[in-house]
Amino acid sequence: MSRAAPLTPSDPRELAGYRITGRLGDARPQDAYLAEDPSGAQAVIRLLPPGADPERFLRTVEPLRGVSAFGVAQVLGGGFHGDRPYIVSEYVEGPTLAEAVAADGTLRGPALDRLAIGTMAALAAVHRAGAVHGGIRPETVVLGPGGPVVVDFGLTGALAAVEGAPTTPVGLPAYQAPEQLDGAPPAPPADVFAWAATVAFAATGAAPFGAGTVAATINRVLHDEPDLSAVPGEPGALLAECLAKDPAARPAAGAVLLRLVGEESLLETATAIATGRVTEEPPTRPSGGRGRRALLLGGAFVAVAAVSGAAVYLAAPPRPAEVRRAVATASPGGSLAPASTAVPGPVATAQPTSAAWEKVEEPSAEVRLDGTSTVVHEHPSDPVKLSAYLLGGQPYTSYLRERSGGFRRVGTAEEAVPSPDGRWVALNPWLKFLDSDQDHVRLSDPATGERFTVNTVKQPLQTMFPVWSRDGSRLLMSIHDPDKKLITGFVLIDPVARTAAAVQAEYSDDVARPFTFMPDGRIARGFSDGTRIGINVYDTGGRVARSLHWVGSPQGTSWFSPSGDLFATYCPKGDGSVCAWSTREGDRRATVTPPAKAELVGWFNEQHVIVRVPHEKGVRFQLVGLDGAVERLLVDMPKKNEAVLRFDPAAPR
Repeated sequence: MSRAAPLTPSDPRELAGYRITGRLGDARPQDAYLAEDPSGAQAVIRLLPPGADPERFLRTVEPLRGVSAFGVAQVLGGGFHGDRPYIVSEYVEGPTLAEAVAADGTLRGPALDRLAIGTMAALAAVHRAGAVHGGIRPETVVLGPGGPVVVDFGLTGALAAVEGAPTTPVGLPAYQAPEQLDGAPPAPPADVFAWAATVAFAATGAAPFGAGTVAATINRVLHDEPDLSAVPGEPGALLAECLAKDPAARPAAGAVLLRLVGEESLLETATAIATGRVTEEPPTRPSGGRGRRALLLGGAFVAVAAVSGAAVYLAAPPRPAEVRRAVATASPGGSLAPASTAVPGPVATAQPTSAAWEKVEEPSAEVRLDGTSTVVHEHPSDPVKLSAYLLGGQPYTSYLRERSGGFRRVGTAEEAVPSPDGRWVALNPWLKFLDSDQDHVRLSDPATGERFTVNTVKQPLQTMFPVWSRDGSRLLMSIHDPDKKLITGFVLIDPVARTAAAVQAEYSDDVARPFTFMPDGRIARGFSDGTRIGINVYDTGGRVARSLHWVGSPQGTSWFSPSGDLFATYCPKGDGSVCAWSTREGDRRATVTPPAKAELVGWFNEQHVIVRVPHEKGVRFQLVGLDGAVERLLVDMPKKNEAVLRFDPAAPR
């Protein structure tokens, strides 16, 4: 971002508990300041013009504080300084894209790929959280030390709450969608348009609709085709689709992201990462045609997370009120238990299911994770422990916990998933189709060191979200169709026989709703039909056998408590609270209000769940009781060292 200049006599020295240290010299319709909180963490405070309705402004800004997405400068708060509203955001060090192109020229090759993927991953996560940015342009993309970061999130909406304030700086219409120029409020398709114009600028050094004057530029945005002559081939075709005049004709952010991570240039660099040959330029390949797809690279590593929606994958999960309509309506009626069991009645208590409250011991040891500054706080009696992790930055190394309690490296860009009995370790590659048109999973036997590969599905289908049955005899993976952007079925893998059986499910649904094993070995997944949000139970042929349409949205694949007597969801009322339900009867046993911005990760014991709580300096994983009390810190992860964490019942490896 812009360098801070000395404060003038009229500038504030303190605001909302922040110490103002300098004035940011970017040309905006508001004053911008560099500030520090009491701990020394830096932030940006934008002091907006007067004239805002306080209730409307706070109603606009407050929900943005709950959006924590990789690649987006987080909104930390907002309020009023006298009659002027302000918004506080995370500070990102580095030049803006506009400054970098002016100083060093246009981006190309892997640098352009990283920019496109990283910024689109950020937008996909923002859109999944039910929000929009509203002001993507070269000045709001910062090339930070960890990759591109989109800044000024929420500023457009905040300015809209200020009567008479311009929502976009004058002179930058080239990055606004036609509908915004016609007065429409910001929406996801407009973000996609602005993203494409910004990437085109990075590749060419000019706005695709730039025409010298504001009036001529607006006319080009409204009526002419973009100038993408310097961005030929498939990238240019994708940008052209995103710059369509009709917002309904533009692809959604998630669809753009999945196409981006399939480019040939990404394959070359992804292969270099996997083999340790990282260079600035990928090897030259013949022109024409698309290479085999790679599902992650740099920003794409988190891009997959942003599309998948898994809580531990560094992107904010969907709340029940925000999930999109499913393709088909789930089967009505029924419960997890036999059909004779009762449907739920009113909830009278939020007490645990058993009389004896399980004690949570205070941590007696600190475990520091290799390659990070992350600290895990443990006690030997903990029933659940960190079992594996995957670095969120290069070289994307995966680690598995050993019997000794330490961690050993097991792969690169692979998700390590140990079986509950410690007999097997599944390694799910996030680099897809590098040397075959078959997706696969690698399996290893830690006792013997033997490794083998089991093929799962053929391209373009992919398998994701590996989860073991409780007896460790089967591995379940969800089938993702990237063309439809849906999970369409599941694969059952037998590690002893080394076979895989793919099953087409009766219903397809959003990629944020993977299949998982129930405690008794049956298969379940969340569903939404646009009206009801709940859980369906499937038979091994892929048909719905039972439905709990009243329970709300499960998260990830770790719904069930250690005993299997309870499962957890985001409550159906959609306020972010967590509901614990009886697996047998389907009635609610507890309603938990977790800490602000917390995301459900899974169970710790029968009366405690693990939640992920983002904050301005990173992420904390905490234990929260079914009575709502925060019992203990489990993991403290600095933002600069974020990793994909996996928690499993403590068992010998």
